[in-house]
Amino acid sequence: MKHELTYVITAPDTGKKVKDFLSASGLSRREITRIFQTRGIFLNGESCRLTQTLAEGDSLKIVFPYRDTAKQERMSGIPEILYEDEYLVLVNKPRGMACHSSREHKSDDLGTLLQNYLGKKHPVRAVGRLDKDVSGIMLYAKTKEAAAALSRMKDAGGIRKEYLAVAGGTVDPPEGTWTYGIEIIPGEKARRVSDKGKPCVTLYSVEKSYPGVSLVRVTIRTGRSHQIRAGFAHYGHPLVGDALYGGDTAYTNRVLLSACHLVFKHPFTQKTVDMSVPLPEDMEEYLSFVKEKKLG
Repeated sequence: MKHELTYVITAPDTGKKVKDFLSASGLSRREITRIFQTRGIFLNGESCRLTQTLAEGDSLKIVFPYRDTAKQERMSGIPEILYEDEYLVLVNKPRGMACHSSREHKSDDLGTLLQNYLGKKHPVRAVGRLDKDVSGIMLYAKTKEAAAALSRMKDAGGIRKEYLAVAGGTVDPPEGTWTYGIEIIPGEKARRVSDKGKPCVTLYSVEKSYPGVSLVRVTIRTGRSHQIRAGFAHYGHPLVGDALYGGDTAYTNRVLLSACHLVFKHPFTQKTVDMSVPLPEDMEEYLSFVKEKKLG
């Protein structure tokens, strides 16, 4: 059974963000995140973001999800599911979490988390990948047939993914296409831009310029590992927080890169799946910090 609470916002709380109001009301950060991820926060009857601002007279409703204790013990959290049907599921991957299991991440990856949440009936398979420190939309197949169809679609360029990145410096010209090769460096995690490498095509456009950095929308026509990170570093604009490629780590230790938009034609229903997520809070906070403090 779900438990609900409704708050009517009074003058002293006007101007507060939803997350700050809930924190002041006694909820822990973990509880707030769990409620938000299960779509349990409503402002004036509409689902809302944690960063929305409250006004006097607003109605803020909180719906606490039912907690299955046994299931919770098997999970390190609840995945933020954006879309799901019998064939596939889209998840908003948080920063710092691997997208699938590996030698280094045997049980603390998003794929395992999602598998535990959905149960053994749906053995999920990642379609594509995001680096551990990169956040945003991840696509998983729930059947072998869906995995095969989506993989073919991805290889044929039928899945369009857009990213938002915070790049060092002023990216000039403000939009363009980079074509380059990228190759593995034996014994190292970083990739190298080289004429001998596999071909990459990266399209970019500057969304907004800030003191010393640029918020850039990026689309890749080839899906090479580290394509965006290595490419921006090669052209003189390493991503903020990307220590591997020389990015500024003075104010953040994670790569400020997020997969913000994914669109494709569903291989079984033939309907267009078009999903977007907002800029992650840590990226918004960094850009606000840069703007206010005039950091370069």
